[in-house]
Amino acid sequence: MSSEKPASVPPQSDPDRAAHPQGPGQPQVVTGAGSAPIGDRMVSGSGSMVLPAGVINPAVPIRNIQMKFAVLVGLIRVGEVSNRDIVETVLNLLVGGEFDLEMNFIIQDSESIGCMVDLLSHCQVTCQAEVWSMFTAILRKSVRNLQTSTEVGLIQLVLTKMSSVDDMIADLLVDMLGVMASYSITVKELKLLFSMLRGDNWVWPRHAIKLLSVLNQMPQRHGPDTFFNFPGRSAAAIALPPIAKWPYQNGFTLNTWFRQDPLNNINVDKDKPYLYCFRTSKGIGYSAHFVGNCLIVTSLKSKGKGFQHCVKYDFQPRKWYMISIVHIYNRWRNSEIRCYVNGQLVSYGDMAWHVNTNDSYDKCFLGSSETADANRVFCGQLGAIYVFSEALNPAQIFAIHQLGPGYKSTFKFKSESDIHLAEHHKQVLYDGKLASSISFTYNAKATDAQLCLESSPRENPSIFVHSPHALMLQDVKAIVTHSIHSAIHSIGGIQVLFPLFSQLDYRQLTDSSVDTTVCATLLAFLVELLKSSVAMQEQMLGGKGFLVIGYLLEKSSRVHITRAVLEQFLSFAKYLDGLTHGAPLLKQLCDHVLFNAAIWIHTPAKVQLSLYTYLSAEFIGTATIYSTIRRVGTVLQLMHTLKYYYWVCNPLEASGISPKGLDGPRPSQKEIISLRAFMLLFLKQLILKDRGVKEDELQSILNYLLTMHEDENIHDVLQLLVALMSEHPASMIPAFDQRNGIRVICKLLASKSESIRVQALKVLGYFLKHLGHKRKVEIMHTHSLFTLLGERLMMHTHTVSITTYNTLYEILTEQVCTQVVHKPHPEPDSTIKIQNPMILKVVATLLKNSSPSTELMEVRRLFLSDMIKLFSNSRENRRCLLQCSVWQDWMFSLGYINPKNPEEQKITEMVYNIFRILLYHRIKCESGAANGLVDILSIATPR
Repeated sequence: MSSEKPASVPPQSDPDRAAHPQGPGQPQVVTGAGSAPIGDRMVSGSGSMVLPAGVINPAVPIRNIQMKFAVLVGLIRVGEVSNRDIVETVLNLLVGGEFDLEMNFIIQDSESIGCMVDLLSHCQVTCQAEVWSMFTAILRKSVRNLQTSTEVGLIQLVLTKMSSVDDMIADLLVDMLGVMASYSITVKELKLLFSMLRGDNWVWPRHAIKLLSVLNQMPQRHGPDTFFNFPGRSAAAIALPPIAKWPYQNGFTLNTWFRQDPLNNINVDKDKPYLYCFRTSKGIGYSAHFVGNCLIVTSLKSKGKGFQHCVKYDFQPRKWYMISIVHIYNRWRNSEIRCYVNGQLVSYGDMAWHVNTNDSYDKCFLGSSETADANRVFCGQLGAIYVFSEALNPAQIFAIHQLGPGYKSTFKFKSESDIHLAEHHKQVLYDGKLASSISFTYNAKATDAQLCLESSPRENPSIFVHSPHALMLQDVKAIVTHSIHSAIHSIGGIQVLFPLFSQLDYRQLTDSSVDTTVCATLLAFLVELLKSSVAMQEQMLGGKGFLVIGYLLEKSSRVHITRAVLEQFLSFAKYLDGLTHGAPLLKQLCDHVLFNAAIWIHTPAKVQLSLYTYLSAEFIGTATIYSTIRRVGTVLQLMHTLKYYYWVCNPLEASGISPKGLDGPRPSQKEIISLRAFMLLFLKQLILKDRGVKEDELQSILNYLLTMHEDENIHDVLQLLVALMSEHPASMIPAFDQRNGIRVICKLLASKSESIRVQALKVLGYFLKHLGHKRKVEIMHTHSLFTLLGERLMMHTHTVSITTYNTLYEILTEQVCTQVVHKPHPEPDSTIKIQNPMILKVVATLLKNSSPSTELMEVRRLFLSDMIKLFSNSRENRRCLLQCSVWQDWMFSLGYINPKNPEEQKITEMVYNIFRILLYHRIKCESGAANGLVDILSIATPR
């Protein structure tokens, strides 16, 4: 809440909080913390001797850091110092005083880092481990330490020693390198790292696999590439030139990324570090400073009086935040202030912030108050600073946050950022309003020595009295780091990673084993690079990166294709699905990796199951992915996969097809069947999700059914065809007719497996059901296909099962269903009509030619019962049969002239009952009844 109150005048001078306790004052002596002189020797606090008498001439003072480390090396060589004292002394020398991880941890002399590295080569492994562990901790603690280590080339220094260090030390060095590389890595250092990963004679270099983990940490940057570093010392600030008049008519907005990096936690509650201060010589103007974890925004309207607004947000040290302070000017009502953190509104209120003055603002500082005393200077890092001459709206601020902390341009060109942005964000950012409203902006890249060049667009009017450029005072530095994206671009782009995939089968130098985590590690790094850079995605697409990776994975052992590898591919597929421009790269990923059976066939069944479960469920469920891969080629590729890789029974002998995927372990037959089910589910959804099947897609399915002759390999694909005919007849029936699908039915009806024959009959049933009458006659009657149907069904059997009869009954009535019924079907009611009467003759012929059996008698009884009910209930059904030629002949064949048992007698009576029904219909409903009776008697007489 805003309130008017006197503004206290900051103290004019404070102790320099950057001053640190110096090292032990004893000349020529290097000791641990808490050491004290005893006689001619120095004894550490732990009681161990550090400097034997006479080793160094007491008359020669030790002032140079190199000399101090040299003395310590000499003591180590003569064995006069303990590991604990070595660790304490090294850390004390690094920080220039008594080391404390919370209070005193800033490296004071960059030369000490190189000296430390040389000294550790003389120490025991346990001592080295403790030093490196603590050194990594202080690197994580402060950006200053990271920058100091970067300036002395610590990465290169450590990499050159990696091949000769112990395994335990290598682990610690890799951890430290990861921290360093995520902060900054030069082209030279990256080239050196890659050279240490290059194997020879099928063997990885020593510790190379450990170094791979450094790659994964490189993209994990949380701040900008360039920033201003404020050391927190008195008068350390960026001084802006005088501003003639502050832009207030449309309000104004200050926007920047900042990171507090306190030297220690001693004065956190006492210090009031200023983020910015824009005031006149009379002390009035605008400022913002921190009190504890809160930010206080102040507007001093006269000496000692003004308004303040507290942003009650918990700003944590050593964490980057984007702060946007919006001042909204209202002429006729209260003005407002709104504060955004990371693009989200966190605090707001009414505040009469406008300062009415004609004086120039000649006390303008970034990172300090106008007094610049030690308690009021900012200690940490600032990214690019913008002041806009307008009150930005929430959409603009959120879009600016999407650009990330590394942005430092002027919102002019849509293609300037390497970060993927939504179109509505681009519209907000690059419509020209932001660019034209920049009053001034400074960034660490646009500097010349200590001069900060003002970088707003030239056409924008200047608000400064004269030159707009600012000056970095004291030890404020413009820091420029190098991200992995810029470094890897300089050595050839993302393609430099591909040769590492060719080394997956290389053995480790120590135990000659193959490390199966390498592939997952490389992919994790690759995916992180691609996710964080649009340029990298374009390189991957243009260089056909997934084609290369897919090929190399095919050539490598499948032990590398683990669940972790699959998860990396799937996570990237999901990421690309969310991008408006991700379709081409996703298509490449699918074609050459996800749909490449040669990669997956020898992997564990659980991995394959996860892949095809994902493809058939989540993958195909999204519209973006579907539109990306919806094409004939995908169906062709999947059918090829089923034929050559995921066969249930080896197709070589019966089908003459040379199978693939035999050069390694395969899933069991049960697992193969399960995997095929998911693949076919994926295929079905792919076909049906849009406007149905295309002819070429159906042709690939028909070709599979025609060329494969093993029932085990056909059954599930045939079920897919039945499902497609059932669920999308509008596209399937014309395509099936156009591609002469009836040939596939005739081929399948000759199968030895009844289940195959039944499924083929169901395909025929759906085909006839949705076919026009004229076309049905052309296909079935012209070529006597109903007669061929009966012959095919009897090729490998001498009986008719209830299952087969039920399916024929479905064709007869065109009441086809996808489910196979093994029990007698429900009795027909009056609504059931005969649609294909020729099936009656087919069934009668089958019954006539079958060997007698109990089941056959049951089928015969069921068939006659169905005809009685069909003819009794419907005149159209009776007329259908009477119009058939010589129907009396096959009808008589169903009965027995001389019944031998009650069953035969019952069957014969059912036949006579049918004749009675038909004759009654002929006599009562149609003319020519006498001719019908003569026909029946003429056929019956010879019997």
